[in-house]
Amino acid sequence: MKITQRKLLALLESTFNPEGDIHFLAIAEKQIQVHEKERPVHQVRVALTFQEGDTLNLYYDGTDLFVLMGEDNIQFTLEKEWTDGPPTIEGSPIEFALGWVAELAEPFYVSPEALAAAETNNHPRYCNNPQGNSYQEESEK
Repeated sequence: MKITQRKLLALLESTFNPEGDIHFLAIAEKQIQVHEKERPVHQVRVALTFQEGDTLNLYYDGTDLFVLMGEDNIQFTLEKEWTDGPPTIEGSPIEFALGWVAELAEPFYVSPEALAAAETNNHPRYCNNPQGNSYQEESEK
């Protein structure tokens, strides 16, 4: 995982998980807008569920949000686009979380639970199959 992705994960954790009862299933980001004088805007797709002790809720919620990413600072932007209203995906089985996140970009964060659920669902991109296309976490950069 890249340093900027670690910083993004830390921002998401501190913002959405202050109580420690949220479990991130998968996260992807993609640069969508570049301005010469401003930092680039990135779309971030997040699938999460609630966790009580060691037990995960079997359903997830997912949404797209937007951040400005610089070398030393990440901050939310375009809040009106994503803070009002319900999540984009609400109450879907967790076996579909990884596939939904991957529709935006290759996930940089995948929990073991999301990977196991995707494999159970035989998601062609993430299951262990003869073509060898199972998900491998990106090495440190």
